[in-house]
Amino acid sequence: MKKLLVILTMLFVITLMYGCKTYSYKYEGEYSDSYTQALHIIPGTRGYIQEEIRFDPEIIILEQDDYGRVLFTYYEGNTISPYSLLIRQYSYDDEVYFYSEKCYISSSENAFDDNEISQLKADNDWNTQINLTKCNCVPIKTSKDPSPLSYEQIKPFYEFVFSSDDEIFSDDRNLAYFKSDQYGRVLVVAEARLADEWAVMMFNLDGTYDSTDGFRIFTSYITYQESFQVFLDDINWNKPL
Repeated sequence: MKKLLVILTMLFVITLMYGCKTYSYKYEGEYSDSYTQALHIIPGTRGYIQEEIRFDPEIIILEQDDYGRVLFTYYEGNTISPYSLLIRQYSYDDEVYFYSEKCYISSSENAFDDNEISQLKADNDWNTQINLTKCNCVPIKTSKDPSPLSYEQIKPFYEFVFSSDDEIFSDDRNLAYFKSDQYGRVLVVAEARLADEWAVMMFNLDGTYDSTDGFRIFTSYITYQESFQVFLDDINWNKPL
């Protein structure tokens, strides 16, 4: 009996040491600039493919124009934007440059419409002189930043957004920290458990939120980009408070 208690105590200590600790995933591939762009621009990305174990998302370089822009695909198996096709404007040393709007399209399978590809190239000035003043520039990273908010801070807004249908929500598997702006505001992506819809929610750094205008619900997992940008404009994302 005493031996059993010792074993149980050891297991309990091990659980305290390791069971509750969250480990960030580090990208080991050769396209960290493309990886960074995808994490910054596609909502719901986590930075890895989750199966029995976590491993690098699939990034495939498809084409490069005469000025160095790169057309590439990104896949990590998400419900939102399962497959995405992106254009990177430029990268140098530890920074990557891309357009904040209309720099990617998505598909439910690894195939994209030719007309949509042509439009994506036109929107990103394919095969013309690169203009860095039109670009968003972010530091290149090999892992996603941790959420500045806890699950306990996020959960009340999640339950408000999806009303009583999802009140039994009891963990964070349907939540993904997206990004923060330079003024400390935070975007979190949440998927409904009992409906085919998802939402983006904006928090202040202290965890407070606007339950009237601080969220937007989407029913499309593929062609939401324009509506998503409208939401960012409506909340004055990355603009002075």
